[in-house]
Amino acid sequence: MQMGLLLQDLKYAARLLGKAPAFTAVAVLSLTLGIGANTTIFTLAKAFFLESVPVKDPARVVSLYSNAQSRKGPPQEYLPTPYLNAVDYREKTNVFAGSSIAIFTGVKFVISGKKTQQLFAELVNGNFFDVLGVQPFLGRGFSQAEDASPSPVAVVSYALWNTQFGADPGILGRTIQLNQLDFTVIGVAPRELHNVGNLGNPDLWISVSMRDQMLDGVQKQWLYDRGFRMAAMVARLKPGVNVKQAQIAVRALADELEKEYPKQNGGRSEMLVPINETTIPPQLHSVFAKAGALMMLIVSLVLLIACANVANLLLARATQRQREIAVRLAMGAGRMRLILQLLTESLMLALLGGAFGILLGFWGKSVLASLLPPGLARNLNLSLDGRVLIYTLGLALVATILFGLVPALQASRMDRMAALKDRTNAPGGSARWYGLRGVLVMVQVALSLVALAGAGLFIHSLRNAQQIDPGFEVKHELIMFVNLGAAQYPQAQGEAFHRDVVERLQTLPVVAGASIADSAPFTGGLQRTTFTDGVDITDPRNGKLTPLIAITPGFFRTAGISLLSGRAFTDQDNENGAMVAVVNKAMAENFWPGQDPIGKHIHFLGESWDIAVVGEVNTVKYLTLGEPPQALVYVPLKQHYAPAVTVYVRTKDDPEKALASIRSTVQSMVPTVPLTNVQTVEQTMVQSLTAPRIGAELLGTFGLLALILAAIGTYGVMSYSVTQRTQEIGIRLSLGAQARDVRQLILASGLAMVSTGVAAGLGFSTLLARAMNSLLFGIGSFDAPSFLATATLLVFVAMAACWIPAQRAMRIDPLIALRYE
Repeated sequence: MQMGLLLQDLKYAARLLGKAPAFTAVAVLSLTLGIGANTTIFTLAKAFFLESVPVKDPARVVSLYSNAQSRKGPPQEYLPTPYLNAVDYREKTNVFAGSSIAIFTGVKFVISGKKTQQLFAELVNGNFFDVLGVQPFLGRGFSQAEDASPSPVAVVSYALWNTQFGADPGILGRTIQLNQLDFTVIGVAPRELHNVGNLGNPDLWISVSMRDQMLDGVQKQWLYDRGFRMAAMVARLKPGVNVKQAQIAVRALADELEKEYPKQNGGRSEMLVPINETTIPPQLHSVFAKAGALMMLIVSLVLLIACANVANLLLARATQRQREIAVRLAMGAGRMRLILQLLTESLMLALLGGAFGILLGFWGKSVLASLLPPGLARNLNLSLDGRVLIYTLGLALVATILFGLVPALQASRMDRMAALKDRTNAPGGSARWYGLRGVLVMVQVALSLVALAGAGLFIHSLRNAQQIDPGFEVKHELIMFVNLGAAQYPQAQGEAFHRDVVERLQTLPVVAGASIADSAPFTGGLQRTTFTDGVDITDPRNGKLTPLIAITPGFFRTAGISLLSGRAFTDQDNENGAMVAVVNKAMAENFWPGQDPIGKHIHFLGESWDIAVVGEVNTVKYLTLGEPPQALVYVPLKQHYAPAVTVYVRTKDDPEKALASIRSTVQSMVPTVPLTNVQTVEQTMVQSLTAPRIGAELLGTFGLLALILAAIGTYGVMSYSVTQRTQEIGIRLSLGAQARDVRQLILASGLAMVSTGVAAGLGFSTLLARAMNSLLFGIGSFDAPSFLATATLLVFVAMAACWIPAQRAMRIDPLIALRYE
């Protein structure tokens, strides 16, 4: 019986909606935009927060992180682990069913015997794929026996198999060349095995038994030094062991290692994190959660505005249907039955909006993919799967209640006698906007201002970020990465390249200067526990983990970093000279507050060097443009050799025009080494602002959408108000009111609604700015420029929406108006 009534109501609702195509189109379009925006952002949130890593029973798999305590500042968390420590955790704990170490490195891959390419590889133990619980798509994984002795075998990723080998099913047994060594391909990883938390997204996996062959001399030195953190570790818990119990066992072993190796392990602790929680780096969880919450909040506001729009349309439609509804009530229809029938109409609108919203979501995910960095977009699952469809259906049901219930209740309790006489029951007078429709408009305006203010805050923040001085040259600078270690260059040959490439580049007419560093802007690099004089350098807690950048003479001049005092490095600062360093201003203020750093001495954990500070330079941005001043130590590359380096070139004119000749010059000197990350520093700056740019673009789009919906809602209510007040306006005109008085009357009522909504919206926008302050660059809790601009824009658009009904009111004929029912 109930199903029969529902079908009857659905047929009746479909017939009524079909008879009002304009109403149906506007309502469905509003809901499509609101639901589509939510579907799109939920798809992105799902990809970041709800996707499980592609391993078997991921709740039983954990990643190992290292923490470092320091008496000079807060502890540093979620660091890699020293390789030898990881070996001990793997062999001396009894809480793991299996575990594997992962060492990250770049390798030179030779394609078709001539072209070279830089790839990202992981050196792993033989049980790596067993620990994750995954089976290769083709072939096999590594065996435990391959851990025992050097085994030149590799498993390639599904992506590499497709892009470089044409998805050749005969790849098994094929020989490939990595770092000038022949490897046999034994397997292809499954398609879904990518972005596995802190295990990254490698191009291929290699047996850890090849570590001595694949790592260069410096990396091998670091590998066997417990003071260097360069390994990750993943483990599967034994049955019956939970994360907390495993954590206790690992920390107990960490305490033993600290006692056994106090100089390297003092102040260190280890922590286990379920691998599902490492898809987003744990140290960035709060930032991503805030950004995700902000996006979901803004699109929720868009949906609420759309629902308010449709509710207003339904209220207006209910007034037009007063006589029909009164007749049904007079003939015995129950109020609840009538409410359910009206809600069925709302449900049909919501389901139509949901269906079109899903179609909009398909388009939206393509837009999202185009906004995201290519590497990230490939690794995110932006599919509209069952969870997205269920979410969209849920939104449609919630929307039905939000916009359908109040109009249904209002329509079902009308004055039947007045309705049967076919007269409107709406009150007259200038206070009409205080009714429910006016309240809905005020809500729309307030919500749209919050959405617009969010967009304004991020746009203002992006502009601030773009104007931040990074402390180094941007306009006339280009960089390129050269990994000599992957080509097995001996140190002497590498040092010769460092010298010769700088000399050769400086002879080019387009070049103003050239130099080398072992890191590029915003990429990070090696960190060393650094001590000052007068402290116990055998206890790591007395030092501070500080980034170290090895450079050639002339680097500060080439990179445009100001020398504040002392001197820069010279050719005499080599392996035969005294150990020296240059510190930045932030380090000087942190290590020697109020003192001149020149002549001070620093020491590194595990080294006997006594390093004299000979210069102080300006503080530059190291990892991000928004970071607080970061202490940095610069050392001569001739005293701290690194095979993987970045060549910096300062050009006289446009660096993009000079790039081809510069690149060919460098490539001619190392023909077997691939040049990667070849770009201008300005492009690097733009890439560093990817996150705030995406935020500004998405929020700007949703803010504009909210503005359009609010304008439509305001126009609809004001237009309806003019229709309802036709008789009142006719009386005013008959009594001598001028047409402009009527226009001012309508505009004044509209302005009152809009102003109230703007005032409420500004209050909520201030709360939003405070909550999101950590995501913004140079924005306070009350950003007057953003708030003033968005409020002005909203008032202007809303008043424009009021202007058309006001103009129509001016042209009302008093004689016709006086006869208006």
